[in-house]
Amino acid sequence: MFRCYFRRIPQLINSVDKHFFNTVAKKANILENYLSVLGKSVDYVGIHGPTAEEITKDINLSNKTCLITGANSGIGLEMTRCLSSRDCTVLMACRNPYAANIVARNVCGNSHLLKLYEINLASLRSVKKCSNEILNDQSKIDIVILNAAVFGLPWTLTEDHLETTFQVNYLSQYLLLMNIEKILAPDARVVIMSSESHRHVSWDFTHQLSPTEEMVSLPKHEYTSIRAYNISKLCGVHFMHYLAYRWLKSGKSVFCAHPGSFIKTRLCRNWWPYEALYTIMKPFSKSIAQAASTPIYCATSPELKGLSDAYYKDCKRNEESELAQNLHLSFRIYDLTRELLHDRNVAKDEPIRLEEVVAFPETKHALDEGMVANLSG
Repeated sequence: MFRCYFRRIPQLINSVDKHFFNTVAKKANILENYLSVLGKSVDYVGIHGPTAEEITKDINLSNKTCLITGANSGIGLEMTRCLSSRDCTVLMACRNPYAANIVARNVCGNSHLLKLYEINLASLRSVKKCSNEILNDQSKIDIVILNAAVFGLPWTLTEDHLETTFQVNYLSQYLLLMNIEKILAPDARVVIMSSESHRHVSWDFTHQLSPTEEMVSLPKHEYTSIRAYNISKLCGVHFMHYLAYRWLKSGKSVFCAHPGSFIKTRLCRNWWPYEALYTIMKPFSKSIAQAASTPIYCATSPELKGLSDAYYKDCKRNEESELAQNLHLSFRIYDLTRELLHDRNVAKDEPIRLEEVVAFPETKHALDEGMVANLSG
């Protein structure tokens, strides 16, 4: 009963009349101060599984290098602390490297293993600059965790004329990874931070056949912050499917990891009703240390060696939504992604080779003859 209710919370929040919140927005500062105090006083129940520290306690990560986006706060910072404590070099890709440096040195013991890179995911130009710096500095990257995200924003466009949530949560991180692909280790692991909210996206058959820019980068009249977030996370799952086929027989692997629901981080800071909801749910949610366990498990666990193309929740494999399992759609979103980047003169990656697709073993995602014909065209 309670589980069903909690699952409906995002839908209920999304249906609330925004005008109601506007009428009480004047009280936001007072409420935010109250929530800050309340949040600090709430204890965790502590029944939500292991921490990232416990996941990696017997794993040797010396001589490994990990790139993490959004590594300066919340789950990203916890993963940075945990990996560096295991002698892993961590490349912190953050919007404000000066502030990230201060925070990281206060939290992480092995600060000499940290390397900061400035990146503004709302700017494809900044992403390209950051990836070039990484290519110049690094010869090999073993782990990539695409963690950075925004949530609860009003409708805004980036300098690249794309809806901000879509670009930050998906497109820019796609571009970053594709730009540094050539220095990924032969057995590299990529972890895309996902969310159960990807299940709340519904596209009809026509839209699945031919996705458009307006479907993923929402126009203002169709925008809600939850819908934009859900779509960005769905795109991330499809990105995982595409990469798994792109890296067929290469030794590289890719996973999606859901850290948990209602984790109290800075993700909910952009709109005070979300701040209130996440604070209320705090006793029933994972701690940040626990939330970091699933992505860290996907990034480091020896149990996953040789595996790829899987969605994980609570350190266990789960089925993604039916829409997310549509491999045809994965390649169509890939084509759309390339078009969006090509139109902005930043396309980088090469198309997948047809022979790789045909050689892939039979799975629930296996391509039919029509999909192969579509790829060859």
